[in-house]
Amino acid sequence: ADYQSLFSRVDLRLCDETPGIPTDSLLHDYQRGKESLYMDELLFQYGRYLLIASSRKGSLPPHLQGAWSQYEYAPWSGGYWHNINIQMNYWAAFNTNLAEVFIPYVEYNEAFRQSANEKATGYIKKNNPDALSAISEENGWTIGTGANAFSIDSPGGHSGPGTGGFTTKLFWDYYDFTRDEDILKKHSYPAMLGMAKFLSKTLKPTEEGYLLADPSSSPEQYHNGTTYQTKGCAFDQGMIWESFHDVLKAADILKEESPFLRTIKEQIGKLDAIQIGESGQIKEYREEKKYSDIGDPRHRHISHLCALYPGTLINAETPEWLKAATVTLNNRGDKSTGWGVAHRLNLWARVKDGDMAYQRYQLLLKKYILENLWNMHPPFQIDGNLGGTAGVAEMLIQSHEGYINPLPALPAAWRDGSYEGLVARGNFVVSVFWKQGLMTQMDVLSRAGGECVIQYKDIANFTIKDAKGKKVKTIRESKNRIRFATQKGNTYYLNH
Repeated sequence: ADYQSLFSRVDLRLCDETPGIPTDSLLHDYQRGKESLYMDELLFQYGRYLLIASSRKGSLPPHLQGAWSQYEYAPWSGGYWHNINIQMNYWAAFNTNLAEVFIPYVEYNEAFRQSANEKATGYIKKNNPDALSAISEENGWTIGTGANAFSIDSPGGHSGPGTGGFTTKLFWDYYDFTRDEDILKKHSYPAMLGMAKFLSKTLKPTEEGYLLADPSSSPEQYHNGTTYQTKGCAFDQGMIWESFHDVLKAADILKEESPFLRTIKEQIGKLDAIQIGESGQIKEYREEKKYSDIGDPRHRHISHLCALYPGTLINAETPEWLKAATVTLNNRGDKSTGWGVAHRLNLWARVKDGDMAYQRYQLLLKKYILENLWNMHPPFQIDGNLGGTAGVAEMLIQSHEGYINPLPALPAAWRDGSYEGLVARGNFVVSVFWKQGLMTQMDVLSRAGGECVIQYKDIANFTIKDAKGKKVKTIRESKNRIRFATQKGNTYYLNH
């Protein structure tokens, strides 16, 4: 009963039948070319199972192997790697209706906050002493890649300060998907504000008027055999932008005002996070010209696209950047780790190319999944499972652009189907039914109230009724976008 209270919130149906053969045989058939839509469903839900089973209130967060290891010393210490892995573990928490499972990471982060503040003070003192505040709290807090149940690191070496902004994105989403102001006041805003204070002090001005993180590193990239350090790589600049952007939104909601908020409001316009290179690519480094000038061109990390996913800086309102992101994705390729493929899956979903996203999901199943459905890094590493689940949800619903976008990256293979219980920002619980690739029905439960904005092809011609069958008044922004007011606890039914 305890488990099902979480797991049963979401149902995904891509086929009508449940095969009557063991899972390992089903997987082997899939890997030999006999694809199964049931297998697509199963791996998605298995990721939700793994997350529920390894992240509950009172426990530690899931480490690189979740909660499972046969070793006294697990691979890579069974730690919480903060240059993508621990974040990826939680990407599916919010849109697959499992916000409560994020609590262990909140508790972990807050338990280390004092140590993280000391790390921030030490980092600034070493790298930008002119920005150091005599008041320790004003230096914020930071966290580097290496962390475990007993200690945390500072940024440095092969990953820059952007690891912190990468982390607080989760705290913003924790609020944005729940719209719980108590969460915002007690947990999300303090975490985001402290991180923004630190990141603000990592920036140094250039002659051109920009502010760049210095030193800066794109996670785990090497050049000519050594860790490549620079100024203002896309990962650090993008994650600093996300941090400042989210803090300013949160402060506006809470009606907070301070000189520091005015400072980052000015700084955010000088980050120049996204640049396009001579190959038409998103540049990983400012000094890069053509793709692959610097670093491994097929690297497992694709950190310069974190501003596309899980970030929001690259979006439908920046079509040139979106196009450049696809150039980078195609050049980077898919020869990667299991979690690396999972990140690519999410990125292609954000580009809204369902067939390309689905190819990466199938690649996970065909190359990186063991008989018990664990993901191979190799060896076993759970982030590929959890990131794969997040990617499927991202194919089926997106809400980062100011509206709910049902079926934004639906592949041709999922011609008919339905899902129930996925969550959009604003705490709207969404169920969608589709036939021949087109949505026929959409149900929206408003758990927090507020305005609901939906974008979908020809959505203005859908009829919208409340639970009493009364027609709902809507504002038509275009034939593909509508908005309407909702009441907390009410469900709204859209039919074509």
